[in-house]
Order: sequence, then C-alpha cells, then structure tokens
Amino acid sequence: MDQRKKMLETAAAQVGYKEGRNNDSKFGLWYGMNNQPWCMMFISWCAEKAGISRDIIPKMAYVPYAADFFRKRGLWHNKGNYMPVPGDLVFYGENDHIGIVEKVEKGRLETIEGNTSCKGNSSNGDGVYRRSRWLTDSWIKGFAHPEYKEDKVNIIKITITDIDRGIDLETDGFYCDGTNYIRLRDVEKLAPVVIGYDEKRRMPTVRINYPQAAENLG
Repeated sequence: MDQRKKMLETAAAQVGYKEGRNNDSKFGLWYGMNNQPWCMMFISWCAEKAGISRDIIPKMAYVPYAADFFRKRGLWHNKGNYMPVPGDLVFYGENDHIGIVEKVEKGRLETIEGNTSCKGNSSNGDGVYRRSRWLTDSWIKGFAHPEYKEDKVNIIKITITDIDRGIDLETDGFYCDGTNYIRLRDVEKLAPVVIGYDEKRRMPTVRINYPQAAENLG
C-alpha cells in the first residue's frame, strides 16, 4: 500500500475520537506536549503510524512551522491555483489550523481534521471529524503536497473497445485493486475525442469528434 493511502486510512480510523478536559489527547501525550491544541500533532501522529518519515511530513506541533517546511521545499500551493488530491494537507486561516484532504468532489473539499468541531471553523475543537467545505471557502489558505513514496506500478497492455466503431484499441495502462486504468490523455490518441480542461469548473472535459475522425480515417 502506498503512503498516501496509508495516511488516509490511519486518519480515517481516528474519526470520532474525542479529547478529554483541557485539550487532553493521546496525540498530545504521544508528542510530549499534552493539554495544547493538537491539530498539527494529529497530522504528525498519523504520518508516524502510517510509516511516513519525518522528512516527508515533519513531527511538529505548530501549524505555521509546517507551512514553512513545505514552502521551503516547493510543495506549497495557494488556494485558487491548485486542485488538491487525497493525502494533501490543507491549511486554514493564517495557518491557524490544518487537515488532511480525503477527496474533492463537485467543488467540495472533504477533509479529516483533528482538534476541530463538527461544524463551523474551529481550530481548537473537541475531536477528530470529517469536514466538508466549498473549495472557495474563505478560510482555506493553501495546500501542501507531501512527497509520499508511492507503490511501484507495472505498466501493462490494456484493450479498450470503441463501441461506436466496433473496434478494439490497445494502449498502456496499469492494474490496481481489481480495476484497469489508462491515462485520459492516451484516450485522445486512440479515439476520436479531444481531451481538455475546464478552468472554471476545474475538471477534465471530453469532446467527441466522430465526423472529423471518420474523415481522417477515410
């Protein structure tokens, strides 16, 4: 399992955890600085339990230091010019709070966050929660893209069927968790489509172009 997936699974397993009185948490105890706000300690704890080295996600308790760590390595992205992916870290406010990106869907940022609350924008809440916000939420400051170590993927030949033309096409791809995958750009080379990107909606676009393709193919 790659580190990105392990990080998410480790964080997800903590959803529902509640702290004790006065910020008493197992994450603060693990860090050696209990009874303090622990959102960054939660991130560090998850990384440690997932087997991620501290040169990828540091052991820190102070969110601004973590933001600076990723900026210095060129792994920081301001909100608005980057589409976060699962496993990224999201920073809020003036680096007041941090969470883990679980997914982005239909313009919503889904996260797992420690030391927050079930609603509102709390940087010192009572537990670990899943949260959902619009990507345009004003509290979102930016994202860090840790350099996780990914599992090696074996490239294989995959056959796809063009139903409209009744032909099989072969391309490079890979097999993962029971599913075959190919790159979207490779489809553009095989089939009469044009792959693009909608900047406003922040998602890939596919335009079918069969008349032109038929003419080109003769």
